[in-house]
Amino acid sequence: MSMKRIFIIILFSFTVLQLSAQQSYKDIVLPIRLTRGFGISGNMGWNALTGVGISVQSYMSTHIGLDAGVGISSVGYKIAGRLRYLILEKNFTPMIGAGFIYGTGLPNQLLELDDDGNTITIILNKSPYIQLVGGFDFVASNGFFIMADMGYAILLTDNVDLISGIPSANMQSVMNMTFGSGFVMEVSIGYIFPKKKQNTRFIK
Repeated sequence: MSMKRIFIIILFSFTVLQLSAQQSYKDIVLPIRLTRGFGISGNMGWNALTGVGISVQSYMSTHIGLDAGVGISSVGYKIAGRLRYLILEKNFTPMIGAGFIYGTGLPNQLLELDDDGNTITIILNKSPYIQLVGGFDFVASNGFFIMADMGYAILLTDNVDLISGIPSANMQSVMNMTFGSGFVMEVSIGYIFPKKKQNTRFIK
């Protein structure tokens, strides 16, 4: 067999292998959070990350997500951050998370509460919380994003100063529910932007 014929056979074989490798690459299925890594959403709920506000999502890996946001709530303006663990790599996954929330309070404003003629005056101070949640995270192939969770927010310091009056049991209950530790119920809806164009199919 001539060297020319051997060279042609080798070249042909190499070309076939390259085409096969490219086709295999096209068929690789990448998790959605490798192809979409950063997003923005509206966030709201009871003891939510932002109260009512805007949050951003960043997927550091297929299993680690980071949330940060700002908003307004019963404890003033809120600034918050949260780390989440995503259990699955699919579009829909259960998740758990832990975060820190800082409420600015209303330190320069006197608040009056009345209960059937019994009036008290308070000042609402800074309000730091630890938030622990569990729920789900869904990112569609077109980027639509929804996350919902429940959990508990733990107030780290006393945030209410009593200026005048004696709070009734009802008042104390309302203040505990509005300003103190409590259950979390929240939802975020938004969009996760694509990374550079990927020639892949998505996990459903």
